[in-house]
Amino acid sequence: MENWFKIQFICAHKLNISPIELRQLEFYEVEYLLKNFEEYIDEEEKAYKKQQGQQSKQYQQSQPKMDKMPKIDYGGFKTPKMDIPKISIPKM
Repeated sequence: MENWFKIQFICAHKLNISPIELRQLEFYEVEYLLKNFEEYIDEEEKAYKKQQGQQSKQYQQSQPKMDKMPKIDYGGFKTPKMDIPKISIPKM
């Protein structure tokens, strides 16, 4: 019985079929309807993943490569080496 309520929810929410209309359908019609809906969702998901892959490839191609970036010369200056003082945690 719980599965039937899930079917009613999917049909009402996603397919805009009221429970009254759903009761008028034969069981095999409901089964085919849900099977077609699952196939549609799978195809839509594949298309979405394909689009995401294409967008990520475009993004990676548009980003400059680090080896192609010009090296910056700072005129021979080096960053000073600093020792970080050790601080003990006070006991309570």
